[in-house]
Amino acid sequence: MKIGIDARFYRKETAGIGRYTRALIWELAKIDQKNEYVVFITPEDEKEYDEEVRSKNFRKSVVSIKHYSLAEQTKFISVLNKEKLDIVHFLNFNHPIFYQSKFIVTIHDLTVLYFPVGRQQKDSFRRWAFKAVMNNAVKRSNKVIAVSKATKNDIIKSLNGNQEKIEVIYEGIDPNYRITYNTKPVTQERIDINNVTRYTLHVTKPYLLFLSQWRPHKGLPDLIKAFENLKSKHKIPHQLVIGGKPNPAFPEIPQAIRNSPYASEIITPGFIPEEDLPAIYAGADIFIFPSHYEGFGLPPLEAMACGTPVVAANVSCMPEILGNAAEYFVCKDIDNMAEKISNVLKDKSRQKEMIELGFKQARKYSWAKMAEETLALYR
Repeated sequence: MKIGIDARFYRKETAGIGRYTRALIWELAKIDQKNEYVVFITPEDEKEYDEEVRSKNFRKSVVSIKHYSLAEQTKFISVLNKEKLDIVHFLNFNHPIFYQSKFIVTIHDLTVLYFPVGRQQKDSFRRWAFKAVMNNAVKRSNKVIAVSKATKNDIIKSLNGNQEKIEVIYEGIDPNYRITYNTKPVTQERIDINNVTRYTLHVTKPYLLFLSQWRPHKGLPDLIKAFENLKSKHKIPHQLVIGGKPNPAFPEIPQAIRNSPYASEIITPGFIPEEDLPAIYAGADIFIFPSHYEGFGLPPLEAMACGTPVVAANVSCMPEILGNAAEYFVCKDIDNMAEKISNVLKDKSRQKEMIELGFKQARKYSWAKMAEETLALYR
């Protein structure tokens, strides 16, 4: 087969979809030397791609075509047709709606429908366009990959998706995050990692951790208020580390941090290089994930793989993906979030239990398994 992969999210700065894109290509290159692959990337992706992909049956095609652009709907079709591909895998819902050959699409979540922001929120045409492209992806694709059962249910409910066409293929965890598996005792490992992390983050106390995009539906304002509750009512000694790159489109989030009476205890290191993440996860006493909606939710799983207890909102895919390894709070309930975090901090035996359950839960997911199931779908 000659398989096309739309990898225009390849570069690291594209966050979760970029990680999915890179992992799929890396793992396919390991297990498939038979099929021919044409990988479509942008000039911004090229340097990273050249450094990381060298398989002879993978050929790059560099296209100056941005996501969600008119060129994506026009020029990209010509590029794809010229290659005479047996099948194309679009790694996100956006695709050329008039492309006539076989294709698979991955839908990670329905955030653009459920939580429209920025220009999309203000522009009714953009809202309509996003939904039209999603509807087309679900209707005209040969198969839809959903990254969780929760996402599959959302596609069926909100896009009238045919459940027989939708395949659930879970995402995975990079082996680099499994740094505490089968080594020395967890407590000693965490002490060593904590020393490295303190140096990296410039924290001066034990810390709680959040890591994701700075967008309103991620629940950051809720977390900041819960942290204030934890400091004032529960008297915890911790600092709060909020990792990720601030988004200028949402100035209310950094404003909430600046206005907090505990602003001096909130650390914002900005974008954290992927190679530093395992130590930063493992150095935290608790990883907190207050998101109002997720399609899969990589950060809490990565935290579990690094031996860190996870406290998360009980919404969308979180109970499905994290199972009984996490402690859950009612989404948007600030007092309940603070109470759950405080209870875990006070209970050392519960922390130990959550760490062991987290290791077990994280082992269920791998990028290698994801690639094998995706390749089977191509076939």
